[in-house]
Amino acid sequence: MKKRIISVLTAAALIVSVVAGCSSSKDSEASKRPETAGTADSASSNPSSEDDDTIKLRTCFATGMTGAVNNFAIEKGLYKELGIEFDNIQWSSNDEALSMITRGEVDLADGDPSSYIPGIYNGVPAKLVGNMWRYSGCYWLVAGDDSIKEISDLKGKTIGTAAAAGGMRLSVLKMLEENEIGEDDVTLVANGTYQSAYATLTSGEVDATIIHNPYAALAEAEGTGHILGRAWDYIPDYYTGTIIASNEMIEKQPEKLQRFLTAYYKVHEEVKNEYFDEFISWAAKQMNTPEDVMKKAVESEKDVWFDYPVIPDDRINTTVEYLKDYGWLDKNVKADGTYTNEFAQKAADELGLTDPESK
Repeated sequence: MKKRIISVLTAAALIVSVVAGCSSSKDSEASKRPETAGTADSASSNPSSEDDDTIKLRTCFATGMTGAVNNFAIEKGLYKELGIEFDNIQWSSNDEALSMITRGEVDLADGDPSSYIPGIYNGVPAKLVGNMWRYSGCYWLVAGDDSIKEISDLKGKTIGTAAAAGGMRLSVLKMLEENEIGEDDVTLVANGTYQSAYATLTSGEVDATIIHNPYAALAEAEGTGHILGRAWDYIPDYYTGTIIASNEMIEKQPEKLQRFLTAYYKVHEEVKNEYFDEFISWAAKQMNTPEDVMKKAVESEKDVWFDYPVIPDDRINTTVEYLKDYGWLDKNVKADGTYTNEFAQKAADELGLTDPESK
């Protein structure tokens, strides 16, 4: 099984050429067309507003819960108030985001560093430049069978891992290991994310699955499943959410990159502290989830809503070692050279943000 996993990751990591491919593989071609936020002008990384201080950025942002706060802030106009507009191509996978950066179609994206680090190492012209609003593994292990009371009951069961490699599968393996269950003791299935993963749980295709909220909370509310554990309680040092920028932007448009990064954390803090209830209502409609369930889902993860820019050296290095341990990353790959904290540190200093994990 591990040989097959290694083959899959190796193919995904060599992203120097076009690779078709954080939220759902079910996006239609229409959903991938550029979405202009705050302007009707066509895509461009250069300012195109009559206001010379307004910048427009070519982006590929996550959807689902992973990108919910950012997308709310865009729709709410919080970025526009800061003179930032977007030509956004809806996110469909980490590999596709890397491909679009390689082709020069976007300058900024967010997603899973476990995909971006090997991509950069293998030639994608980009670097990680900051953390997403949360960067601990906000994944939940949910069982659909009432006979499964705890993780130790999963021996011999079929478990959804989202993908054949990466953070969600790693979280499953770590949670199983903590309960003395090996990979050979279960059947692991790459069952997708969000609605796709939830459908495999409710249909009985899998006995349990790793999944994002609001689907963990929804499973309990609908009586279709129950939570066995939170991934970040088992693997708290894993790095799961990052912002990536093209080398072209880093080298030729550093002022724009700095403006975006500073604005990113500013608007996320505003949503958390000033627009929280409005965000909950918006997210509930976006994800077709009852508002009370959405509120419970978001509040259950508020302990890792950090809004802290600076990429933690220890986390990113530990993440690389985890990936190597499972044979998903070449032993020669290092985090060094794949990221920079130059812009993130300036954003933290300007906004007065401090490392929440140092308290």
